[in-house]
Amino acid sequence: MIAITLVVLSLTVGFAAGGAFLKGCKAINDAPFGCAEYLLFRYQTLITGLFALAGATLLWIQIVDQRGQAREQRRQRGIATRIRLPHALSKLMIYWEYCFSVWLSEDISKKNREPPYDALEAIMTAAPDADPATFESIQELIVLSQAFEARIRPHRFLRKSQRLNLMVVDIGRLTYLTTALFEYGRLEADTAPYAKPSRRELTEQLVRYMVPGKESKVLQRIEVAMDSEFGRRRTDEADEDIEDLT
Repeated sequence: MIAITLVVLSLTVGFAAGGAFLKGCKAINDAPFGCAEYLLFRYQTLITGLFALAGATLLWIQIVDQRGQAREQRRQRGIATRIRLPHALSKLMIYWEYCFSVWLSEDISKKNREPPYDALEAIMTAAPDADPATFESIQELIVLSQAFEARIRPHRFLRKSQRLNLMVVDIGRLTYLTTALFEYGRLEADTAPYAKPSRRELTEQLVRYMVPGKESKVLQRIEVAMDSEFGRRRTDEADEDIEDLT
């Protein structure tokens, strides 16, 4: 701003001096306070406009710079929260595996472990800085994890078999959602968009928790649970999937 002011004043004084010494303009000689006063009076609107333009330009540069700093701060804050995700997601995976072992026992009352609330808190902390697609994935994971804890509690409207079926389907969904966020948390992907899992994808997620040698029997139980969620399918299709997954 100071530099622009000096340039404008220098031009004004220069023109005034030139007009006075070279006598290029009679009106300058008639000005009460000399040529400088004449030029300032005649071009005051132009000079004011130049100052206003200079001020607006400097303000625009400042706003652009502040926006750039804000974007960089958001990026750094986002990275700082994302690098905490893999550890939190790993704790969730351990918990889902534990819940699957409870489901295998066919006795939900044996579940005596609380969910890792610190891991869920870390994931929720990352949500505000995530892109809209990843935010939806995080939202699905958090909401379903809360619903899961409510569904497995004793409920007078649900039989034991219904609760077990809901439980294993939810574990498949939660494992699917947790796995989908790992690449985002490791900074290997810029986004983790949510995609509704298929029946096959849920079953594949549950296979990782199975004890070797008992896959066939467990898959038959999972098949029954998936039937309650997606509807029954032909026996040959079910047998083919079980054979592929074992």
